[in-house]
Amino acid sequence: MTKVYDRVEWAYLRNILHTLGFDQSFVQLIMQCVETVSFHVRVNGNFSETFWPSRGIRQGDPLSPYLFLLCAEGLSCLLKSSGPQFLARGVRVGIHSPWISHLLFADDCLIFTQASERGGQRLMDILDQYQMGSGQLVNMSKLAIFFSNNCTEIDKEVVKQSTGIQKEALFEKYLGLPTAVGRSTKTAFEAIPRKLRGLMGGWGEKQLSCAARETLIKSVAQAIPTYSMSCFVLAPSTCQKITSAISNYWWSSDVDRRGMHWRNWLDMCLPKTQGGLGFRDIKLFNIAMLGKQGWRLMSAPDSLCARVLKGKYYHNGDFLSATKKKNASHTWRAILTGRKVLQMGMIRHIGDGSTTNIWRDQWLPGGVNLKPLCRKEGATAEQVSELLSSDGHSWDETAFEQNLIPLDAAAARQIPLGRLTEDFWAWSGERHGLYSVRSGYRLLAMAEAQKRDFDRGRASHSNNSDDPRWKKLWKCKVPPKVRVFWWRIMHDYIPSRANLQR
Repeated sequence: MTKVYDRVEWAYLRNILHTLGFDQSFVQLIMQCVETVSFHVRVNGNFSETFWPSRGIRQGDPLSPYLFLLCAEGLSCLLKSSGPQFLARGVRVGIHSPWISHLLFADDCLIFTQASERGGQRLMDILDQYQMGSGQLVNMSKLAIFFSNNCTEIDKEVVKQSTGIQKEALFEKYLGLPTAVGRSTKTAFEAIPRKLRGLMGGWGEKQLSCAARETLIKSVAQAIPTYSMSCFVLAPSTCQKITSAISNYWWSSDVDRRGMHWRNWLDMCLPKTQGGLGFRDIKLFNIAMLGKQGWRLMSAPDSLCARVLKGKYYHNGDFLSATKKKNASHTWRAILTGRKVLQMGMIRHIGDGSTTNIWRDQWLPGGVNLKPLCRKEGATAEQVSELLSSDGHSWDETAFEQNLIPLDAAAARQIPLGRLTEDFWAWSGERHGLYSVRSGYRLLAMAEAQKRDFDRGRASHSNNSDDPRWKKLWKCKVPPKVRVFWWRIMHDYIPSRANLQR
């Protein structure tokens, strides 16, 4: 659309509000906010006479984006109701997925229709009708059309003639993400480490202190790939290039000069209270970000994204039991990668206990992997509901003695009861039960640290507990560069003659 805010007709906006069912007094209040604006401009240092516009929505007003969404609802309704045999069906990714006719992103609109002359002509009729009613103007120079591989050259030419759109292209990137990814994501996201290297190369000229470099890395460098990591799995080589550039810059103030790295970068990613500096492990943070997408599929199963993916990949089951199919998209593969962290930290919130298995499901806080330690000899109960009293408001001590060992029974008694609702999944890493990237990353980092300690030998102690020495250091009221200097002294990372010889 061209000048989307400036061309909205006030009469159209008023009618949209009435049609959507808003009260007359509320509509009048909204229109007063829109129609009472006046302007005067400065010409040669003098203000002109005041004048009043006859249409448009003021940009910068917090109310304007919401009003524009209501205006775009008119176009959405036309696409749904006019010519369903050509537009309403749109496309779908599987026989169990819903039909999608269009997607709206701010002032951009993606419309899906059949490649035929009648379908193209009907689409243009809808756009013309929307332009006349709303005052909007379609920017024909920015329109582009994309055909599937099944379209013949004759069909393509017919659609181009009926719509007047000659530009055939699929943008390389849309909303910051690649629109088409090949077999591997390695080449698709190769620009991220290049961008980081160019950015940090400019920082190297400033000769900043270690504390200043730490701040820049955490606030800028590690934030750049965040958006891409929330939707795709970055290739291991891409993660390694990002980590290498950040590590080189922190230790030597230059991404192209590999100075002496006094400590393994994985140990640098430990929290400050455990002797590290709290940098992010790019690979683990990628998984934690993708876990958010999986959590959304579980917490909002009625959303459009959830219905599309469910119809394509797990129409006859649930998300946790879905498998990775042979020709699965990169998006679905990424979501399944993020599911790993969900499976580690999710726990069943007990209501009536009828849908939670005692031995297979994670429901016991404090247990190993959130499950009972072992099955007691002679145990007959299978569902948690069999451990509840007849009224469901308390635990049955007799059932505890017959089925659970004392340690598991003590952990189960800590679970609050009294809600006769269905059991549901909750996140054990937060008190409110909702998944957060921070707690997911913390869980992954803890598991990775335990794995490293195990690989180094069972005698190696785990660094998962906070050390009071580091707490005392980072609370000192001294400049940050002094704290980092003493951090290096306490680790013996000073380039003394003895250390350099060693």
